[in-house]
Amino acid sequence: MMDKQSLRTNSKQHDHSRQRDSIDAKHWQNRLYEFGTGFGELKQLFLSSALLALICMSSAAPARAQEQVQSECDEVCQATRESQDPTAAVNGVFLSNSIGFGPSSDDTLYNFQVQPIATIAQQEWGNVLLRGVIPVLGVPVPDGTPMGRETEWGISDTILQAFIIPSNQNGPLTFAFGPQISLDTHTDDATQGAGWGGGIATAVFGASGPMTYGALVNHLWGEDDYSTSTIQPIVFYNLNTPGIGDWFFGYNNSITYDWSADDNAWEVPVGLSAGKTFILKSKKALSYRIGAYSLVETATGGNDWELTFSASLLY
Repeated sequence: MMDKQSLRTNSKQHDHSRQRDSIDAKHWQNRLYEFGTGFGELKQLFLSSALLALICMSSAAPARAQEQVQSECDEVCQATRESQDPTAAVNGVFLSNSIGFGPSSDDTLYNFQVQPIATIAQQEWGNVLLRGVIPVLGVPVPDGTPMGRETEWGISDTILQAFIIPSNQNGPLTFAFGPQISLDTHTDDATQGAGWGGGIATAVFGASGPMTYGALVNHLWGEDDYSTSTIQPIVFYNLNTPGIGDWFFGYNNSITYDWSADDNAWEVPVGLSAGKTFILKSKKALSYRIGAYSLVETATGGNDWELTFSASLLY
């Protein structure tokens, strides 16, 4: 569910940070031109995604029908939807993790994130959802030998987000928006993210029958010309299979664009995730999912594919 920041290219951004200090206005004009031409390669992908989103939204039940669907949703069903919903007024902890593989065995990238969530309930105008993103990275760096690489472990920069969720949203979609800030908490140059920075974050979520859908969209500015946009589509199909019970599958990963990259600014994962939700004896909800994604677009020297696994504990 969670939105993850574009941290996979941190070590590469650090290597190029000194070069960016000399970029002039003419270079930025060239970069904008390159972005426009490069975008054409992914235009069909984004148009297809937009069409899918419009179809999902147009097929969503009106508010009264949606309330009826939710009233027929049991405890596990409701907990599953809350674990998939970035606008849900919940408290808990999310663990969002990925391991990137390739092009060689020395290029494995580890990205483990701890994401605590707390809701400040308001009676009149809505809720405030507070989310933290604390990344722990394992980044491949040169080991001092020809062509040699080793993994540098450390904490990256922490992201704090505050989503305002207005009340009286009676339509099939729920919207949230707010600021986000980046704190300079990285323990090594190789694990640096935005450093000190800030930006905006938005979220939307809806459900129609067994399908849930939405997105997290944000942009973050930071030190050393850090400027990254992230779109995290959320599409899940929830099922109840005899012998298995309630489970789900779908897409939940981050598409990013690095505005300060010299080339190959896009990262686009394509794949699927599947998971299951349990209600514990303490009445807390535990949800987990695992997925595999091919990185059809990535930074120069970036990974070929990644394994994702996440868990959430809601209460």
